[in-house]
Amino acid sequence: MSTILLTNYSASFAKVAVHPWHWIREMAWTRDEHDRENPVKRFPDKDYLRALCELWYVERLLLVPKSRQLMVTWLFTACYLWDTQFGQERLNFFQSKKEEDADRIVGRAWFIYDHQPAWIKAIFPAEYTYCHLRFKKSGSEIWGVPQGGDQIRSHTASGIFSDEIGFQPEAEDAYSGAKPTIDGGGRFTGVSSANPGFFQFLVENKL
Repeated sequence: MSTILLTNYSASFAKVAVHPWHWIREMAWTRDEHDRENPVKRFPDKDYLRALCELWYVERLLLVPKSRQLMVTWLFTACYLWDTQFGQERLNFFQSKKEEDADRIVGRAWFIYDHQPAWIKAIFPAEYTYCHLRFKKSGSEIWGVPQGGDQIRSHTASGIFSDEIGFQPEAEDAYSGAKPTIDGGGRFTGVSSANPGFFQFLVENKL
């Protein structure tokens, strides 16, 4: 079935598989909790989102101070989902202060996955459980984990997305735990609203 579908949609597949922004614009939908009438929306084509997506694609270490309501978390959730879906044996972590917060981000990834066209979901079948999104054929996974370095040290991560890292009391330990991933060719993306502390020093290169 997947081979037939890929043949029928080969041009579209070739476009979205080569770069996350192509896939985001073609296939990614988001959820707007403030809009009661039309909460499900296409991912917006904003210049700053396109620029951040390109930075994510080329930079293994990316730190992004953010304001709320700019869809930065949605963007990087989508970028890591793209990497997981189109890759083989990828292990990407979503880290937040609490486990339930990390699961909400994994849930966003599932929302984006589930709103893709049926043909591409048939090529990449996946399942979502608490804090876990697993692709059945490729062996690729997304895990949601709480703060702290011990959550990741025992694993060889492909990438780590740390959301609101500036509000994680154990952010420094988590970043230290992520260093082998970065040094080994993996990816680390940290984003946060403004809050004095480790993330600020990291962004300003004051460590």
